[in-house]
This record gives sequence, C-alpha cells and structure tokens, in this order.
Amino acid sequence: MSSYVLSLLLAVIACVIGGTLGGMILARPATLLEAAGLSNDDTPKPSLLAEGRALGGVLIAAHGVAALYLGYQPRIGAAMALALALAWLGAAVGRAVSAVLDGEAGRYNRGAMLFNALIGVTLTLPWFQIGKVVLRGPLGLA
Repeated sequence: MSSYVLSLLLAVIACVIGGTLGGMILARPATLLEAAGLSNDDTPKPSLLAEGRALGGVLIAAHGVAALYLGYQPRIGAAMALALALAWLGAAVGRAVSAVLDGEAGRYNRGAMLFNALIGVTLTLPWFQIGKVVLRGPLGLA
C-alpha cells in the first residue's frame, strides 16, 4: 500500500471518528455536556442542547462530505480534509491557551487537547501527499 493510499485511508478513518462524535453529540448532547463539565444543572437549558445538536450536525455533515470526496476526488477531498484539520488543530491550540491562561488544565481538557491534535494531524496527511499540482493548466498555456 502506498503512502498516498495510506494517508487517504487514515484521513477517512479520522472523518468517520469525527462524524461519529457528531452523531453522539446530536443524539445525546446533555450526556456529553455533562462529561465536559459544561452542564451545572440537572436539566440543561434547551438552548444549550440546541447548540450542542447544531454542532453535532456540523460535524456529521463536514466529515461525511470530506470522507466522500477523499474517496471519489482525492485532491478535492485533501483540501476539504485540510480545512477540517485546521479546525481541529485550532481547537487544540485553543485548549492549550486556555490551560495556560486559566492555570488549570483538567483531565478532560488535556485528553481533548491530545485528541484534537491527533485528529488534526491525521486529516492533514492527504494534503502533503497529493502529488504534482498543475498551476498553469494541462498544456501550460494558462
């Protein structure tokens, strides 16, 4: 198996993980909000649940379409996976900044920071393997 095919496969697996996370958030936002320590009441506010479900829908749609394009149009899929990777890496950086500025990185935050970074790095792999990029058109006339 070539490194290019392996990078595509790993990125598709990362998309499946991201989409599954989105499905979990969509189906049970209260449980995941509680696990993250964001729900301080026994019954979370409906607007908070709606925002959680919206995030779940975004994760499912974005990762699903990226995985689809990684399979059918790998160059387009690599660009989409890179955009998702930047979002995941941005979340990891945000968690790191929060840990430094707030002075306390809880167990959940440290684990989520590592998870975000690993998914982000995995999603960047196809971008660095796409091969020759045509900048002047197929005949060099553009």
